Amino acid sequence: MNQKDLIISLAGRNSVRGELREEMFSFHNSMVGKSKYFRKWENPKTSCGSCVHRVLKSIMSWYHFDDDAPTYDELMFTGRFGLNNIPVYRLK
Repeated sequence: MNQKDLIISLAGRNSVRGELREEMFSFHNSMVGKSKYFRKWENPKTSCGSCVHRVLKSIMSWYHFDDDAPTYDELMFTGRFGLNNIPVYRLK
Protein backbone atom coordinates (compact mmCIF):
# COMPACT_ATOMS: atom_id res chain seq x y z
CA MET A 1 0.00 0.00 0.00
CA ASN A 2 1.40 3.37 -0.93
CA GLN A 3 1.29 6.52 1.20
CA LYS A 4 -1.73 8.00 -0.59
CA ASP A 5 -3.82 4.83 -0.18
CA LEU A 6 -2.88 4.66 3.50
CA ILE A 7 -3.88 8.26 4.28
CA ILE A 8 -7.16 7.89 2.38
CA SER A 9 -7.91 4.61 4.17
CA LEU A 10 -7.27 6.19 7.57
CA ALA A 11 -9.50 9.21 6.96
CA GLY A 12 -12.53 9.22 9.23
CA ARG A 13 -11.51 6.16 11.25
CA ASN A 14 -11.38 5.83 15.01
CA SER A 15 -10.08 2.27 15.10
CA VAL A 16 -7.77 0.42 12.76
CA ARG A 17 -7.38 -3.35 12.46
CA GLY A 18 -5.64 -6.01 10.42
CA GLU A 19 -3.46 -5.21 7.44
CA LEU A 20 -4.29 -1.50 7.57
CA ARG A 21 -2.99 -1.36 11.14
CA GLU A 22 0.27 -3.04 10.10
CA GLU A 23 0.68 -0.56 7.24
CA MET A 24 -0.08 2.34 9.57
CA PHE A 25 2.63 1.29 12.05
CA SER A 26 5.10 0.62 9.24
CA PHE A 27 4.57 4.10 7.78
CA HIS A 28 4.78 5.73 11.22
CA ASN A 29 8.03 3.97 12.10
CA SER A 30 9.55 4.85 8.71
CA MET A 31 8.87 8.53 9.42
CA VAL A 32 10.43 8.68 12.91
CA GLY A 33 12.93 11.52 12.97
CA LYS A 34 11.73 13.02 9.68
CA SER A 35 8.97 15.14 11.21
CA LYS A 36 8.11 16.46 14.65
CA TYR A 37 4.88 14.44 14.53
CA PHE A 38 6.77 11.13 14.61
CA ARG A 39 8.80 11.30 17.80
CA LYS A 40 9.51 7.67 18.65
CA TRP A 41 9.30 4.19 17.21
CA GLU A 42 6.07 2.36 18.10
CA ASN A 43 5.75 -1.40 18.57
CA PRO A 44 3.42 -2.76 15.85
CA LYS A 45 2.66 -5.88 17.92
CA THR A 46 1.07 -3.93 20.75
CA SER A 47 -2.46 -4.62 21.90
CA CYS A 48 -2.66 -1.22 23.57
CA GLY A 49 -5.54 0.78 22.13
CA SER A 50 -4.10 4.11 23.18
CA CYS A 51 -0.84 3.29 21.37
CA VAL A 52 -2.75 2.52 18.18
CA HIS A 53 -4.70 5.77 18.51
CA ARG A 54 -1.48 7.72 19.15
CA VAL A 55 -0.01 6.40 15.89
CA LEU A 56 -3.21 7.28 14.00
CA LYS A 57 -3.18 10.77 15.53
CA SER A 58 0.47 11.27 14.57
CA ILE A 59 -0.19 10.38 10.95
CA MET A 60 -3.33 12.48 10.59
CA SER A 61 -1.76 15.45 12.42
CA TRP A 62 1.25 15.24 10.12
CA TYR A 63 -1.05 15.19 7.07
CA HIS A 64 -3.07 18.13 8.37
CA PHE A 65 -0.45 20.43 9.90
CA ASP A 66 2.92 19.70 8.23
CA ASP A 67 3.70 21.91 5.23
CA ASP A 68 5.89 19.15 3.74
CA ALA A 69 3.08 16.58 3.81
CA PRO A 70 1.27 15.83 0.56
CA THR A 71 -2.28 16.99 -0.14
CA TYR A 72 -4.85 14.70 -1.74
CA ASP A 73 -7.89 15.99 -3.60
CA GLU A 74 -9.94 12.96 -2.52
CA LEU A 75 -9.94 14.11 1.11
CA MET A 76 -11.79 17.03 2.65
CA PHE A 77 -11.22 18.43 6.13
CA THR A 78 -14.54 18.57 8.00
CA GLY A 79 -13.51 21.59 10.06
CA ARG A 80 -13.66 19.50 13.23
CA PHE A 81 -11.20 17.82 15.50
CA GLY A 82 -12.03 14.50 17.14
CA LEU A 83 -10.76 12.63 20.17
CA ASN A 84 -7.42 14.06 21.38
CA ASN A 85 -7.64 16.78 18.70
CA ILE A 86 -7.17 14.43 15.76
CA PRO A 87 -8.13 16.25 12.52
CA VAL A 88 -11.26 14.68 11.02
CA TYR A 89 -11.23 14.10 7.26
CA ARG A 90 -13.72 12.43 4.97
CA LEU A 91 -13.82 11.41 1.34
CA LYS A 92 -15.25 13.93 -1.12
